[in-house]
Amino acid sequence: MAHAWDPVWEDVFSRQAWGKYPGEDLIRFIARNFYKVTDKSALKLLEVGFGTGANLWFMAREGFPVHGIEGSATAIKLAKERLDQEVPEWQGELLQGDILQLPYEDNSFDAVIDNEAIYANSFENAVQMYKEIHRVLKPGALMFSRCFTEQTTGYGSGTALGKHAFLVSEGPMTGKGYTRFTTRECLEELLQPFKVNELQCISRHSDGGDKVSEWIIIASKSA
Repeated sequence: MAHAWDPVWEDVFSRQAWGKYPGEDLIRFIARNFYKVTDKSALKLLEVGFGTGANLWFMAREGFPVHGIEGSATAIKLAKERLDQEVPEWQGELLQGDILQLPYEDNSFDAVIDNEAIYANSFENAVQMYKEIHRVLKPGALMFSRCFTEQTTGYGSGTALGKHAFLVSEGPMTGKGYTRFTTRECLEELLQPFKVNELQCISRHSDGGDKVSEWIIIASKSA
């Protein structure tokens, strides 16, 4: 199976600051579902496409073992450096690899996080990635996934590359490679293996007028 990671992100992570702190929705997801767990060290949390590790840093600070897989060697280096400096007793493992073929056993994780990583892949590959996430989740475990809707500035601009996918020429994803936007109809096929527990659509506008519209998906694997 071919690898899906876009090497443009190696350049992005090398030349710009990126995501130092987690978003409120991710914090809420962790707090609601895992703060009451008595033995946090017994949990296994995985983030796919973790970038420079803001979410991993937050979870490690809260006492959770953290695991991550990322295609960019630069991003992994930055994430490990921050964890080692700011959470020196952190537990877990960060690997370089591809979401299409997760190097983990079936039924391994209590939660898997996709914070706008899968969107940067074709629809066909995204279907397989969600299947891989479903495979490595424990029965009853949760997935948090965030992706751009077609209401985000840039949709339909630039060069069409696939199903709702573009090399955009305007908006916040300009210069960031393959960008796939997710419609409500697409979600039904993408999330077919899961039970969807919560689905939100959130949006914001920048000073320059660009709109960012995102799906926040919380889903579970049947027990």
